[in-house]
Amino acid sequence: MTQRDQDYIIWQNRALRFYLAARNLYHASLFAPAAYCAHQALELIMKATLHYWDRSFNPRDAGHNLRKMTRMINNKARPSPPFTIPPYFSHEQRFLTATRYPSTGHGVVVPSTLIVDLDRLFATLVCLVPFQFNSELTRAVRGRDRPALLVLRRHNPMLRRLRRFLRAR
Repeated sequence: MTQRDQDYIIWQNRALRFYLAARNLYHASLFAPAAYCAHQALELIMKATLHYWDRSFNPRDAGHNLRKMTRMINNKARPSPPFTIPPYFSHEQRFLTATRYPSTGHGVVVPSTLIVDLDRLFATLVCLVPFQFNSELTRAVRGRDRPALLVLRRHNPMLRRLRRFLRAR
């Protein structure tokens, strides 16, 4: 296992924690915190993917710019079809700002498809990286972390895809 592989798993584990939090918060009807955690999960798994595919990738340079990272993923990992994210995830970075800071005239609309979209994006990005060893996601999908598995299973159409990719039953 290389240092790059280990770093990828560290990034993926952090992304998974925000992903699980977003799913839990959304199903508890706490939509603004769910949106914030969804953005963080997506940003972290994108950075994990870029860290794996691009040795020169600097996460600080990418900042919170999901559109920039989307272009970079399409250039470095070359997914087919090209990776895309719904515009609402990055619109004026409202999931990062309006969900946390009160501001006049700036709200955040959380679409009903937030978790379905997040499930698809997260699974797509995980499947772009062939190295998957001893991660919290692998343990959850294989049933070794039952609480995490229960959060992942709840209305998640991408769980079957993750199980297949991670070779879990």
